[in-house]
Amino acid sequence: MRLSIRGRLTLWITLAVTIVLTCFAGLVYVMLGHALYEQTDRLLQVGFGLLRGDPRVETATDECLRYWIEEYQEHQKLLCVIYRSDGTLHAWTEGLPKDILPAPPAGEADRWVYDEPLSTIGRQRVMAERMRFGGKEFVVMLLAPLDAVDHEMDQLRTILLTAGPAALLLSAALAYGLARKALAPVDRIRRSADAITADRLDQRLTVANPDDELGRLAQTINAMIGRLERSFTEIRRFTADASHELRTPLTVLRTEVEVALGKSLTIAEHEQRLGSILEELVRMSRLTDQLLTLSRRDAGVEHFDIAPLDLHSLVAGVVEAMRPLAEVKGVSLQIDGVGSNQMSGDEGRLRQIFINLLDNALKYTSAGGTVTVRLGQRDDFNVVVVEDTGIGIPAEHLPRVFDRFYRVDKARSRSEGGTGLGLSIVQSIVKTHGGAIEISSTFGVGTVCTVMLPRELSGDRSDGKSAEALRVSGS
Repeated sequence: MRLSIRGRLTLWITLAVTIVLTCFAGLVYVMLGHALYEQTDRLLQVGFGLLRGDPRVETATDECLRYWIEEYQEHQKLLCVIYRSDGTLHAWTEGLPKDILPAPPAGEADRWVYDEPLSTIGRQRVMAERMRFGGKEFVVMLLAPLDAVDHEMDQLRTILLTAGPAALLLSAALAYGLARKALAPVDRIRRSADAITADRLDQRLTVANPDDELGRLAQTINAMIGRLERSFTEIRRFTADASHELRTPLTVLRTEVEVALGKSLTIAEHEQRLGSILEELVRMSRLTDQLLTLSRRDAGVEHFDIAPLDLHSLVAGVVEAMRPLAEVKGVSLQIDGVGSNQMSGDEGRLRQIFINLLDNALKYTSAGGTVTVRLGQRDDFNVVVVEDTGIGIPAEHLPRVFDRFYRVDKARSRSEGGTGLGLSIVQSIVKTHGGAIEISSTFGVGTVCTVMLPRELSGDRSDGKSAEALRVSGS
């Protein structure tokens, strides 16, 4: 079973403390041993210094050596063994058994320092030097017992082996407590987050300290909840608006059918009722098509077929298709800009953009007014401007004209067959093509809509054939 974060933190902290304590204990052990050996070596060096500094050793060598052997044993607790240059034993500390005496060190060095265990007196620190007295060469060996050193080291080892595990247990307990305290805010965040449901998205997590890591995490979660709240609100509003838009034609259909079934009607009256029903069915069909288009784009399942095209020819074709409508309304429809505006895009979707924009412009421009379409280029973009002299849009409505189901004049839009989805679809298509759309308007003067579309769309194929389908991410 995988450990919890609290368990892992406790384990990691305990492991870190174990490593630190082990390194510290090893360092203390080595340093104490080094210090004790240095102290012993200094004692041996002092002994050699006393012998070397005695002037009598040159004239009365044997008597002087015996004197210092006794002095070493009595005052410094040192043993002494002296060998002649040929390796024969010359003198040693009285009472020291001859059979356990250390052998003279081998080699041509002038000084040796080493440890040697002796069978009856224990481990000894041995320091040996070649020395010349009275014209003769000797190997003088001083031996210091290591019992005190071994005792000190044993005591330290016992302390470390006893206190170390106790310290580790204490550190593990402290680590668990620290981990529990450190993760307590996470538990509070979890409990608070569990309490936030789809019906309670107005609630937010409490941010105790916004500057630490958990505070920033809580702020990030709050921001995410805010986005979810806006999304849910948008979905609820979208659903309510769609239901409202569908309810009106359904009510009309039901009324017309009930009237037709409730009494006898003439052929002319039947034709009138059927015409009214057909009109409402057309409105419902348009609305459901637009809803389906937006839903597919939101779900990312609609594909665009991208191919090279001439934007000028496409826009000119739309203008000519809309000209009869302009003539019926008594509105002058003009197009400015000549030449070729090459780009890559989905021709059908791009045509839908300009049909919607021209339809809106003609719809809200009174007889005698003018709708002008201008084409041009700006940097790496083709620019299409649709300008009208219509009623315009009040400034307070401009920020929301691309919202779904939003109408500036709700009564008039519905009576003219508008659903409030046209500009949302236009914006989605423009964004899918990597472009941008802007609307500026002066109430009572007119409206200017500017569409910017890139000349080259990422993912196009150079052979001019239909490119790989472009997935829509939604507007």
